[in-house]
Amino acid sequence: MPSRSSALRSPALGEALLTLPEAPERAVLAANLPDAPDVREQLSRAHAHAQRRAQAGEDVFRAAFALRGGRIDDMLPLVALEIANTLHNLPDGAGHCVPGSELPAEEPRDDARGVVAALQAGAASLVAAGAVSDAVTFLCALLDWPEARSDALLGLAICAIRLERHEVGLVLALDYLKRGGRHPRAHCIAGLCRMRCGNRRAAQNHLALAARAARSDPLFRDELRAAQRLLIALNFSR
Repeated sequence: MPSRSSALRSPALGEALLTLPEAPERAVLAANLPDAPDVREQLSRAHAHAQRRAQAGEDVFRAAFALRGGRIDDMLPLVALEIANTLHNLPDGAGHCVPGSELPAEEPRDDARGVVAALQAGAASLVAAGAVSDAVTFLCALLDWPEARSDALLGLAICAIRLERHEVGLVLALDYLKRGGRHPRAHCIAGLCRMRCGNRRAAQNHLALAARAARSDPLFRDELRAAQRLLIALNFSR
């Protein structure tokens, strides 16, 4: 397996595409912040359920768990740390919500949503720090939440590219797209993985779709550049 430092150097896509998409607003996490024991319980339960599905042979769960580095029990302190960091850096006006505090009646606290938000923020922080295998453990647990599964699949595909596990990245990116995911980064990842597998035609199709989807939105300029760069590389490799 590549070292942490080598996993951070993946010029084919560019560093911008190897970070996780932006985490939920910190105010959203604060408004739904669960108690620490509940974080542990829900995270452990979700991870165990996802692991059972991997052991049962479900392709996506097997692919995701093939990337995993740490044990779930080792990750729990990182979740607590991410929650503490989030509260410390809340935007102005959003710092009055603490575990167990009362919220306005129109916005009841949703502990499951808080766990999901904490895991998403934690995974993004870990990837940015180069702790990709640790981030995978967070993202594997997120597969158990239907509302978070698409984001988790895209995040896991990004981690697979960082870890140079292109065969796993392809499975995850394709499942994300099959579920209706529209982020052009998924097509960039699938195109790169197809290139590494020698399937030029499929790679070209994915990269063309990525460029088409990214061209109309300036937020996806990095995806557009990556798709164009890889398409040029395909043409010159003939």
